[in-house]
Parts: sequence; C-alpha cells; structure tokens
Amino acid sequence: MMKEKGADSPMWAICQHEFFRLFKSIKSLITVAFIVGISYLVSDLVNQAASLLPEKELAQGHALGIFALIMLFGPLFVFSLSHDVINRELAGRTIRFLVTRTSRNQIILGKFLGVAFFWLTCMIITFGVVFATVQTFDAKTFYLCVSLLIYCISLALLLSLVIPRPSYTMFLGIVIALILPGLGLWSTFSSHPAAPWIKYLTPFSFMEKGSAWTGFIWLYAAAFLIASMYLFRRRDC
Repeated sequence: MMKEKGADSPMWAICQHEFFRLFKSIKSLITVAFIVGISYLVSDLVNQAASLLPEKELAQGHALGIFALIMLFGPLFVFSLSHDVINRELAGRTIRFLVTRTSRNQIILGKFLGVAFFWLTCMIITFGVVFATVQTFDAKTFYLCVSLLIYCISLALLLSLVIPRPSYTMFLGIVIALILPGLGLWSTFSSHPAAPWIKYLTPFSFMEKGSAWTGFIWLYAAAFLIASMYLFRRRDC
C-alpha cells in the first residue's frame, strides 16, 4: 500500500513522472536548447557591447534575451508541451488507474508541480548558463519569467480539463499562446476604452508594474488551479 505522506506519496509520484516525461521528450529538449542558445547569444552580444553600456544596464542586459523570449514565446512553449497534461490521461483512460489510488486533488497538484518543476529547472539551467558566462544573475528577471510560466502552466492545466480532446487543446493552446502576448501589449499601449480592463486579465501589465503587483499573477494561477480541482472532482472518469 502506497504511503499518503512524504516523498513516496502518490502526488509526488505523479509529479516525478510528469517531470521526467517532459525531460525525456525530444520536443522538450529542443525547446530547452533553443532557450539556452538564444540566451547565450544575447549575453555574448551584450558582452561585446560592454564598453558602450553603463554597469547597471550591463548587468540587466544579460537577462534581456531570456526575458524577451519568455514574454513573447513562453506561453507557446508551455502550451505546446503541456496542452494535454490531463486530457491525454482521460483519452487513454489511464486516469482511472490514478483515481483509484489517490485523490483527484493530488492528481491535479502532482501534474501541476511536475510541469512547474520542469520549467523551473529550465530557467535555472538557462540563468545558470548566463551566470557562468558573465557572472551576473538578475533575480528580478528570473522571478518574472517563473511567474509568467506558472500562470501559463495553470491555464494549460485548466484548458486540458475543460476540453477533452488533446488535438483540440493543441490547436486552442497555440491560438491562446499567440493571442495572449499580443493582447497584453495592445492593452498596455492602446487608448481603447476596453484596454484598461483587458490588460488586467493578462499577466503582462502586472509584470510591467513589477514589485508587489506580480503577486496578482500568482493569484490568477491559484484561481486556475482551484478551478481545475473543482472541475476534476465533478468529472466522471
């Protein structure tokens, strides 16, 4: 009988399975290599322009490539890799095996944590490469990147529960991933009457404000996660 607490709990087993499943995927490895490669190239370019930049801007410039990449393509990376985090189990009926062994909330949390730890590891590797190259670490940019990815992970999890077919979530996830950054940028700079309301539905306005405002990104992520738990408890498997 499996233990319900500690490192051997079903939730952590699900978390580890999802984490290693992502790292075994060729698509995931290509994505990570792409992020690290672009970040290294930007850091190298900033190094070449070191004599032209003030010291403060130089320290921030090394993380600029990572920040721009995650802000524009982070949602696309997350949705392309984890759009089917729940509905692939539902479509394959393997979810029944999990439901009989642990609570539905632990399944949701295990899946969420597995994907979150994967992206956290990716960010640590990426920022670690930059740090090894230029010996600078931008903690603020790291936090903003992780916050945006957490928002996208929880939204992808919710989408995977709302829509039962993985092929549909793949298409809709790509659409959302492309619209979300554009909508965030448009609502930030547009004078349209709806823009002030729309911009607070995306994480980008909170990232722009910085400081304690980024906490709202985590609140959105928590709301998506709670909604996923609620929907999963009401769903027949």
